[in-house]
Amino acid sequence: MNKTVVITGTSSGLGKATVERFSSEGWNVVATVRKKEQLGVHAELPQVKTLLLDVDDETAATQFAVDAVAAFGQVDVLVNNAGYFQMGPLESSSMEQIHRQFQTNVFGLLALTQAFLPIFREQRSGVVVNIASIGAEGGYPFTSVYSSSKSAVLTISEALNIEMLPFNVQVKAVMPGQHATRIFSKIDGPEIDVEAYRNQITAFFDHIPESGSDSSVVGDVVYAAATDGRNNKVHYYAGPDALAIPRMKRILGIENYWEEFQQFALGQPSPLWQVLNVPAGDSPLERIL
Repeated sequence: MNKTVVITGTSSGLGKATVERFSSEGWNVVATVRKKEQLGVHAELPQVKTLLLDVDDETAATQFAVDAVAAFGQVDVLVNNAGYFQMGPLESSSMEQIHRQFQTNVFGLLALTQAFLPIFREQRSGVVVNIASIGAEGGYPFTSVYSSSKSAVLTISEALNIEMLPFNVQVKAVMPGQHATRIFSKIDGPEIDVEAYRNQITAFFDHIPESGSDSSVVGDVVYAAATDGRNNKVHYYAGPDALAIPRMKRILGIENYWEEFQQFALGQPSPLWQVLNVPAGDSPLERIL
């Protein structure tokens, strides 16, 4: 019997690439989208059933888990990919934006995970793969809300990895680097314009490459996390820039790494940083900033 994976937020980008990766390996896939007009996005892929789900609606999680199991008779892996990216200086962000960021990235993820854990616990098998971010490894400026939400995702994954171990359930986190998805063209920008930050924002983005890794890189890493059978590994890095972070921390030490990262984030990367840091990839980005 083919195994089944549930993947949220699959209309484009990393989620779509992950659906394609599992499908190519012969898995049954339950893919979610938010809008009815997106239901045909995976129509050409075999053994993929696309369902509507708004992860912000916590009350929908329990019934969705029932529907997901009914789709193919079982669920073996849950990939919490659905996310929302709000960016800008903290004082320029409305509390409504901040609440929405955590509702999608954290509370929605928790509700869905909570709905599937009893299924995995009772069958004494299952894997949860949460999509975090390299922002969880160190907050980038103007992403304080987004990065903190992804740090929560990482910490949740670490805690649940141990909590679910006695039930043979694995919980892991994938931290993508910069990828060539539409995320930069879908950013929820600041609602309040604060002129004082303009020069700092420009300096920061002047040193951010205009390219990233292909989305398939994340699909490959998610598939590896879901299938490698390792219950003692939580952190998975996707993309050369992401893989560079733990290596740089080992080489420099935490304090020196932060000093180097701080200067980079201020638009003044040192020669050492430029040597150790690794470009994300060569696929062009879509941007609004």
